[in-house]
Amino acid sequence: MNTFIFDIDGTLLDNVEAYLYGLQKTLRRHGREVPIHELTWTNGRAGVDSLAELGFSAAEIPEVHEQWREDSKEFLTDIAWFPGMQHALNQLKQTYKLGLVTSKDKTQFIEEDKKFHFSPYFDAIVVAGEAKRNKPFGDPITLARERLGSEPASTIYIGDTPTDAQAAADAKVAFALAGWTTPPSNEVMPRVAVLQQASDLLTLPTLA
Repeated sequence: MNTFIFDIDGTLLDNVEAYLYGLQKTLRRHGREVPIHELTWTNGRAGVDSLAELGFSAAEIPEVHEQWREDSKEFLTDIAWFPGMQHALNQLKQTYKLGLVTSKDKTQFIEEDKKFHFSPYFDAIVVAGEAKRNKPFGDPITLARERLGSEPASTIYIGDTPTDAQAAADAKVAFALAGWTTPPSNEVMPRVAVLQQASDLLTLPTLA
């Protein structure tokens, strides 16, 4: 492996529940009470795609998506990088190409980049809407890989959801599961590794 492409939510940042609670609050605005466990399928997917599947019309989605963004802020106050992640990225960056593929839209990414400073670590960044199709299709991963000048056989995508695993398979790249967020199961396949802590990222080049 010479190219590592990362998801953000649940992979770099410990923030998955915040967005689920934000979505739950937004749905309440629209008269819908949905348990958190019935919203976990939205993890790793572009917000606009999730809202469409939740039954909002194309005309409603922009406003509801903005409500979701604002409602999530209430739950994002204590969000942080996973322990050791920045150190691991610094180590990898010395030798390998690093990319970022996220289901956040451009506005969300810019907002979080100001707080968490992702950009210095990554040579290519792809946000929702840049590729022809969002995850679970492989288009965003392929776009990032092409921007990095890498081949599928030498690229691995690191994420925490079934959507991430599906996208990696569709892009014909290997997938490693962020086990600090999601335990391994048959729903998160195919995969070549289950990582238990950020330092495990440094073992991935040995898979080549």
